[in-house]
Amino acid sequence: MADIFEEVDEDLRRDTAAKLWAKYQNLVYGAVTLIIVGTAGVTGWQIYERNTREKAGIEYLATLDRVTKDPKAGQELLGQLIHADGPFANLARFDLVNATLKDGDKAKALELLTGMANDAGYAAPLKGAAAIMGGYVALDLGKSAEAAALAQTQAGDNQPYRFLAAEITGLAAFAAGDKAKAKEIFEKLDADLKKAEAAGLGQAPANLGERITIMLDRLNA
Repeated sequence: MADIFEEVDEDLRRDTAAKLWAKYQNLVYGAVTLIIVGTAGVTGWQIYERNTREKAGIEYLATLDRVTKDPKAGQELLGQLIHADGPFANLARFDLVNATLKDGDKAKALELLTGMANDAGYAAPLKGAAAIMGGYVALDLGKSAEAAALAQTQAGDNQPYRFLAAEITGLAAFAAGDKAKAKEIFEKLDADLKKAEAAGLGQAPANLGERITIMLDRLNA
């Protein structure tokens, strides 16, 4: 779980503001992106918008640097960005979670992620990511029922996070002492993952196959 947050954090710090915008623009703006076509005046507006967003990107990176140097003050700044509903508000919500985890407050991180996962106004891909992250945090806190509930929202056949949702559900069953159910879930996950890979339906999440093997070995011991 920590690797997910660290990879996002490293990406944000590695990229320049312009590269960060190019990489995350679809994630940040999602459904609220305005498609503007037409006159030269509109083109001028687009240039102005691009420059404004690049400036926002630089300011956002400065905020992330502040989070590293002063976690408490950094969390306050991220909260302000979220409530201001600017271009980086969505990323700020995830970085606030990251900051609370680094500060050791897993309960607060779970509260934030659960709120994001249940936010009706939040874009579906972001809700899904929040639900999966929340599921792993809940497991870390020993809250298997909450972990399973969050994962269940992403368990459909067409959901992009379905394999991770299944892993969380299996781990929750194992944590709750239901080894038979956990074994059933991991065996199905193993079969589904291999079937998807054989059909060329995309790459599995990093190291998931190895984690499934470890769990099955443990459950079959």
